[in-house]
Amino acid sequence: MKRLYPAIILIVLILGLSVFTQLQCRRFYQEGTQLLSELMQQAKSGHLEEAAALAGQFYDHWDQTKNAMVWYIRHEPLERITDISSRLMYLAIYDDRAQLLAQTNELMVCVRELYDNELPLLRNLV
Repeated sequence: MKRLYPAIILIVLILGLSVFTQLQCRRFYQEGTQLLSELMQQAKSGHLEEAAALAGQFYDHWDQTKNAMVWYIRHEPLERITDISSRLMYLAIYDDRAQLLAQTNELMVCVRELYDNELPLLRNLV
């Protein structure tokens, strides 16, 4: 009996952390892809000032989220998202629309992969 209670507490802790991870990844995925799609629309229509503001907003949101994710997600995808998102605002400011759209599209793929790789599916566990 003495070992049962610590084992139950450990299992509940692991499950709680897993649920927290899923919720945080899902929230970032939804908010991040929405910001990036708005950024792409603004860039396509030629409103690069608004696109730069959205890129800055995405980077700030990512910077806050990344600090919590660094504890339980591999660093490579996090660093890749940080690298790409740090360039977006400057691409919009310096009027490089083609690179801005390409980098935004690549960033959307990275965010989608980050979310998909954290789902507890059989293909992610093998």
